[in-house]
Amino acid sequence: MPRQVEIRLLGRFQDAYLKYQHAQKHFVELVGLINGLLQDKWWEPEKVEGAPQGTVRIRILRQPTHQWSLVLGDFIHNLRGCLDYATCGLVETADRTSDLKKVEFPFGRLGQPLNANDRGSIKGITPAGLEKLEAIRAEFGADLNFINTMSNQDKHRLLLPVAVHQVPMKLTIDEASNTASIDEDIAGAVDVWTRRVRDGDEIVMPHMLSMGIGVLIEGEPMPFPLKHIERVNHSVWAAFMALHHAAGNTD
Repeated sequence: MPRQVEIRLLGRFQDAYLKYQHAQKHFVELVGLINGLLQDKWWEPEKVEGAPQGTVRIRILRQPTHQWSLVLGDFIHNLRGCLDYATCGLVETADRTSDLKKVEFPFGRLGQPLNANDRGSIKGITPAGLEKLEAIRAEFGADLNFINTMSNQDKHRLLLPVAVHQVPMKLTIDEASNTASIDEDIAGAVDVWTRRVRDGDEIVMPHMLSMGIGVLIEGEPMPFPLKHIERVNHSVWAAFMALHHAAGNTD
């Protein structure tokens, strides 16, 4: 949801905040699309006559449309803009004469420090500013790199496909409390989650069957579960505020 904050924002950080605010309009629309799909029955399994025992046909009664991809793309681009604008603000704080034409948030390689080539996009930053950027990357790197990958894909060559996938489930038993819960097991059954499910596809019925919605990303072995998009949204906000503070601003 849009964040209502009382902070003193100047220059490029004000512009970055406006980008984040605008992203929230798309976020609200995206959440509405998701809730509209999930609030009613949107898929069902049906028996397949003559098929091997345990085989079911998946009927997708309602599914994501291209509108989801367009809204998601606009949402992602504004989040990316927020990060880039804020990074410009941090560099400009270090040197008011800095050439900002090539400045952008340095996403780098996940789990690795920024190399010399990565630091070329933040030329002029102070050692303290670089340290803060590395701390941001360490804490939110996976979500921020997701923003970068999706933005590049949507901007240059391909809509962000939103697709239906089978979600592997497992029964988790807590012996201490003598309780049980049904939880997702994507990490333990990657081969299931990575297969896109279309209306009419036939699959082997597991003990527990569930479907989810994921975003297909070029070069990634797994789709990104769309239910985690709120966490990504929060990570960008936290990164923006950290950049704001690193520039010597206070709320």
